[in-house]
Amino acid sequence: MNILIVSLLIFLIVAAILAFSLGGGGTTKNASAAPGLACPPGFTPALAYKEKYGDNGIAYDETQKAICILKPAGQSSPVISFQNILAAAVFEDNTLTAKSVRIDESGKQLLSHILTDEIKALFQDPAEQGEEHSPAASGTSSNIELRILINDPDQPVHQIQFLNMEAKKGGVIHNEAVSHIKNWQDLLSYLIRLAGKPMAQSSQNPPTSYSQ
Repeated sequence: MNILIVSLLIFLIVAAILAFSLGGGGTTKNASAAPGLACPPGFTPALAYKEKYGDNGIAYDETQKAICILKPAGQSSPVISFQNILAAAVFEDNTLTAKSVRIDESGKQLLSHILTDEIKALFQDPAEQGEEHSPAASGTSSNIELRILINDPDQPVHQIQFLNMEAKKGGVIHNEAVSHIKNWQDLLSYLIRLAGKPMAQSSQNPPTSYSQ
C-alpha cells in the first residue's frame, strides 16, 4: 500500500511539472501558429510568451524587430518597434536583478518626455530609493516580473509575470521562470542597444542564442 501511495505522489509531481512546462508559462518558438496570440495582422511572431496564470505576455517579430505586448481578450495588443523600447528590467520579489536602458542621445531625449517620478520608481531597486521591502522566505521566490518601458505617453509601462507563486529557488519551476525571463531580457537588451546605433546597422540579426 505504501508503495502505491508513493508511486501516486511521484506521478502527481511529474504531472504538475509537465503541466507547467507544456501548458503555458513558457516561451514558444516559431509562434506564428500558437493559440491565443492576439497580435495585429502583419505581425509574425518568432517567439512568444504568455503568463501561466494571467492574460499578459510578449511576442517578438524577428523580421520587423518589433515586440507585441499581449493583452487580455477585448484589449488591443500594441506592437512596438525596437526604436521605441526605452528600458527593460527584471525584478525578483521586488529586487532589481537586471536592467537595460537607452543611453544614446536620442534615447535620452525620448526618456525625458516619458519618465515621471512614479515610472522611475518602477525601474529602481527599492534599496536605491531608501525603501524597505519584505523579501520572500529564505530559499523561496514568489514573483519574477519583466517590466518594459516604451515610448508611449498613454501607456508607457508594461509588466509581465514569469513567476507568480511561491517556488523553491533552484527548483524546476523557479529555474524555468528564470531561464525564460533571462532570454527575453537578453533579447530586449539587444534591441535597446541596437536602437542606439546608426540605422545602417539595424538590419543585423540578433544572436541565435536569444531564440533558445
